Amino acid sequence: MLVVGVLALLGGCAAKGTGAFQVGAGGYDVAFESSKAVLRDYRFVLERVDAQQGVITTRDKASAGLASPWDTQQSTLGQELEEMLNQEYRVARVRFEEAAPDGLREGRVEVTVYRKHAPNLRMSSKSWRTAVIATDPLLTARGVYSTYSVPTERDSRLEARMARAIEREMGKAEIRSVSQRR
Repeated sequence: MLVVGVLALLGGCAAKGTGAFQVGAGGYDVAFESSKAVLRDYRFVLERVDAQQGVITTRDKASAGLASPWDTQQSTLGQELEEMLNQEYRVARVRFEEAAPDGLREGRVEVTVYRKHAPNLRMSSKSWRTAVIATDPLLTARGVYSTYSVPTERDSRLEARMARAIEREMGKAEIRSVSQRR
């Protein structure tokens, strides 16, 4: 019964569309602030916030998949399982194009999934607690360590969900702005 409930909840997580959203003329400030708010709502930590260049980037955000049900970044059961079994994390970026002559802009959410690899991990046959990572002192002296991260895919479903959330947040901000003018 619990599995059916989890699957029902996960089925509603997918979003339609792309990570792009439109910003009306004069709406850049609202769109930029709405983007920051949505990234925080998804529990990303903002790393670079540059309104002049039109870029917001986040630090990497790890998740344990099914083992961390409070995370909302996964869109499918497959992603939940992958993140439970592997050390994966996401980095989000929102960028805004230059304004067109008519004042319209396009915003775009980009989410990259990274996977951490530990090729020199040696598992003990007796206990997982005694696993060790072999190191090469010559490589370590050059700044090359035995674990590394590799980008594995773009998370287009999360990009689309976040873009729709930014559009909703922009709409709420417009409603608040109209209410305050009355």
